[in-house]
Amino acid sequence: MDNSVKLLIENNLKKALQEAKNTGLISWEVIPPVFISQPKRKEWGDLSTNLPFLLSEKSGRSTFEIAQILIGSLEKEDFLSQVEFASPGFINFFISPNYLHQTLEKILTQKEEFTCFSHGEGRRVQVEFVSANPTGPLHVGHGRGAALGDSLANILSKATGYQVQKEYYVNDIGGQIERLSRSVWARLEQLEGRKVSFPEDGYKGEYVIQIAKEARDELRDEFAPPGELSQKTLKLLGDFTVRKILDKIKKDLVRFGVKYDSWVTESSFHQENRVSEVVSNLKDKGFVYEKEGALWFKTSEFFENQEDRVLRRKNGEYTYFASDIAYHQDKFQRGLDWIIDVWGADHIGYVPRMKAAIQALGYPKDSLQVIIYQLVTLKRGKKRISASTRQGESVPLSQVLDEVGKDAARFFFLSRTCDSHLDFDLELAKKQTPENPVFYVQYAHARISSVLDKARDKGIKVPPPSKAKLDLLVAPEERELMRELCLLPDMLKESGESLEPHRLTTWLQSVATIFHQFYTLHQVIGQDEDLSSARLLLVKAVQIALRDVLSLLGISAPEKM
Repeated sequence: MDNSVKLLIENNLKKALQEAKNTGLISWEVIPPVFISQPKRKEWGDLSTNLPFLLSEKSGRSTFEIAQILIGSLEKEDFLSQVEFASPGFINFFISPNYLHQTLEKILTQKEEFTCFSHGEGRRVQVEFVSANPTGPLHVGHGRGAALGDSLANILSKATGYQVQKEYYVNDIGGQIERLSRSVWARLEQLEGRKVSFPEDGYKGEYVIQIAKEARDELRDEFAPPGELSQKTLKLLGDFTVRKILDKIKKDLVRFGVKYDSWVTESSFHQENRVSEVVSNLKDKGFVYEKEGALWFKTSEFFENQEDRVLRRKNGEYTYFASDIAYHQDKFQRGLDWIIDVWGADHIGYVPRMKAAIQALGYPKDSLQVIIYQLVTLKRGKKRISASTRQGESVPLSQVLDEVGKDAARFFFLSRTCDSHLDFDLELAKKQTPENPVFYVQYAHARISSVLDKARDKGIKVPPPSKAKLDLLVAPEERELMRELCLLPDMLKESGESLEPHRLTTWLQSVATIFHQFYTLHQVIGQDEDLSSARLLLVKAVQIALRDVLSLLGISAPEKM
């Protein structure tokens, strides 16, 4: 279902441009893209385009002349009340009251379908996110990746029309798992009163001691003799530890509101010989060569400033990169049209080689999109919270959830663009005041619920939207609310296209601010029955929109607070 006012304007402009070209009023080789944006100031209209400016140089006509040609085709459209030229080369559009009223009617009848688009055409998309190594609990950085990936999947699926799969990739083999196993073994020996040196590169978190205690209780009969660390014991401890850590990771993610469609392990690709197969395939294609006993991938053939990368070491072991190529090939072989990987900032240097591998496999480089998110700093007011050097770990995500809850955590993680550093103030996230953005938004929803309950208690019967006198909604705050509702489908569409869910938290805060201003200045249920009915319909539409957007972000919409 398409409720895009920007698309209406864009289609009209394109039609006007084509007619102008056909009649010789304007001439150019290629029509430039039509960009519609929101002006920074209210007096500049609801929407705006710089098309006259873009066309002026190419056509040899002034921006004013071009604007007049385009404005002529839009002045008759009833979804706009005013279209005007603004120097040096803009056209400003004002949405008509009638169209704003139609928007209210659509929201109240279509509900969540109002924000559903179909331009994804059911194409299959996978969002792989978090995929933290099973070497310790999830920390706050993983929380940001989880909120980002999960919300993107929701937006692409519900608001954009893709078939979306959410996946977690488990790196369950390699040197990191061996170090983890040796760390657990050392703690196990210490628990038994035996003196052993702890591995210098081992994992020092308290969780390792806890896992050692559980291993002692559950695996005692299967260990090698005391003091010995056989390969069998190492494998046994590794499998046990990975399982325990993954169980904790899964519980934290469910608690955070994240559920995956699939979990895939790195070890499975080795067990099925798919890593060796993909390396052999790339070698046959001429993208792999041997040097000093190792096999190298020609990253430099796709990116001049990138070094070639090892796929198989001279000792015969395959690298993580080789496994990752096999994994991504598997994704495409499953019939996926678009792959989105959400990675932390420490993986930014890994992006070019993965893009190169995708092309070497024969897939378009744009079929893989990698989103990099920056670090999170926890604070209490102005005081920074440091990770525990004694425990050797970052602040666990579970600790943040214990303190502020899922809703506040997800909102704060999504409050800024993913490529910017995020300061997370725990004290602010707990406040029940307008300073706390998630409280402010949820309170708007709860406040509307209270108003609607009050109307029901008074026996007020609200007429169907088509029979209400919506033209009574003339206050500035009422128009602003209707305008935000009108632009919501476009905002969601653009959020999905740009893969930027932070746009939704910005929209929510804007609508909450306008609503609270409206509520302070205007009585919803008053003496005028017709005006009360119109305002009740308006706040009901706002409530539906708030709940819909909060749901996409995985945040609840409480009716009481």
